[in-house]
Amino acid sequence: MSSRKLLINDAMKIIDAHIHLKPSEKTPVAGLLHQMDTYGVEKAMLILNVQEEYEAFNRDIVSYKTNKERFWVAAGLNIHDMVSQKQVDWLVNEGIASSIKIHPHLFSLTKEDIPAVIDILSHYDTSVIVDSLYYGQEIEYHNGVEYGVAIGRAFPNRNVVIAHAGSLDFLKCMMATRYMKNVFYDYSFIQSFFNRTSIRFDMVDFLRRTSNKIMWGSDAPSFDIKKALEDFLSIAEEAGISDAQRQDVLYNNAVRIYG
Repeated sequence: MSSRKLLINDAMKIIDAHIHLKPSEKTPVAGLLHQMDTYGVEKAMLILNVQEEYEAFNRDIVSYKTNKERFWVAAGLNIHDMVSQKQVDWLVNEGIASSIKIHPHLFSLTKEDIPAVIDILSHYDTSVIVDSLYYGQEIEYHNGVEYGVAIGRAFPNRNVVIAHAGSLDFLKCMMATRYMKNVFYDYSFIQSFFNRTSIRFDMVDFLRRTSNKIMWGSDAPSFDIKKALEDFLSIAEEAGISDAQRQDVLYNNAVRIYG
């Protein structure tokens, strides 16, 4: 029996809404496609945050172009780095990047930088993904929820996704944004990392209440696809959501949000 059959009904379709390359691989895009095929993932949102990821993508861009229908691409935009801005412009102009990724912690963005970020985003016409994962000791850069709210307000006609659904600020994220029609979430990373903490209870509750705004994602290679699917399905089972709601989170919501 295949690993996929152990995880999910074969009738279910899967999109990974948050995935990364392994820069150490010679052909990282081809390697990612192999993982996706192993677990029946039809399509993925490929996140390119930093130079190392951009270089890995460019090294295997032939594999991407041959399989471009299987990827959306989000380009990390660091307003403090002109190289980053040029890379984003190239990807958008080439029709490769369909989303802009804002990573407050990784790009050392404080709350005071929000107006500058919004100004730069006004020059693009894409969806926006805002990272909200807590890690490291630089608390001044843990403001993904604030960025998500500010960007969602500034661009009410554009979809804004708060990646990792607020992380340690999960409840604040949900209470501040659940009524914003253009703001959505992915459960990548947190569904596995916080699976044995009190945050699991909140993930279960919000999934039960708001399955139409949540996407599943693995955040591979931080967690492999199999592990991420197992952990999400455990949360979904506890939430008691229907097969239709589960299919929304695993597939339909991503299509609706990312096009």
